[in-house]
Amino acid sequence: MRIPSKTWLIVPVAAAAALAGCAAPYNSGYDTGYNAPPPGYQTPNPGYQTPNTSQAPAGAVYYGRVESIEPVTTTQGSSGLLGTVIGGAAGGLLGHQVGGGRGQTAATIGGAVVGAVAGNQIEKRAGSNTQTVYRVNVRLDDGRLATVTQSNLGSLQVGMRARVANDMATPY
Repeated sequence: MRIPSKTWLIVPVAAAAALAGCAAPYNSGYDTGYNAPPPGYQTPNPGYQTPNTSQAPAGAVYYGRVESIEPVTTTQGSSGLLGTVIGGAAGGLLGHQVGGGRGQTAATIGGAVVGAVAGNQIEKRAGSNTQTVYRVNVRLDDGRLATVTQSNLGSLQVGMRARVANDMATPY
């Protein structure tokens, strides 16, 4: 029984798509090692990051003076799924052009796997973008420290009076 050659193209593409879904993000909820509190200690209240610092309730408005502004560069990457699928299909097509019989089948599968890996890496490198955001530390009038991260500073500068509301610091 002879299987049509176009059927063999479906196998590598399906395998590449299935393998692309196997990648797990770093720290996928299984982090109970070094970052877990020692036995007998409880984790701190999530509203408090460090002493004298708290998470503001929704709708709260605070006033204070800007202590520091730190630029922070963030990178947002692509999952690479589209590159994996396209690379796998292209690799499978190129591999299918090589050899004949069982060698052609092996070349098709090998080409699909190599193409999927290459396509995934190319998309991840090309699809990542960097963005600069600003971490603004405001010493509130009551002595606490409020830290907000925002993408636009406006005219906010160190030493200015500021209003902190909705996770944004604005000149006051």
